[in-house]
Amino acid sequence: MIISDIHFHDTRILRVIEDTATDTLTMEVEYPVDWDNNRFVPGTLLFTDAHNYQVFEGSFEGPPTILDANLIGTSGRWTRLRLQTNAGYREISFVEVSLVMEDTTSR
Repeated sequence: MIISDIHFHDTRILRVIEDTATDTLTMEVEYPVDWDNNRFVPGTLLFTDAHNYQVFEGSFEGPPTILDANLIGTSGRWTRLRLQTNAGYREISFVEVSLVMEDTTSR
């Protein structure tokens, strides 16, 4: 997936899972699908070949919301991404990112 295909703004980060055995970082999120009706659906941001994940956030009530996402550099095959949140920011280096949406048609 091309990173520009993912609209990060207003995505809520619910939980982050780092799997050091497979070098993956999984962010369980609520992804905005309808801003006019304030509708979010469960999804997962999956970063593969991930390393150097850092969180620079202060105390905050509730889940952090991504305000902006910026590519801040590359090194070899890795891309460095900064996720600006309402609590600070997070940075991660990765090779590939994908957005996996939960099937909500049965709800």
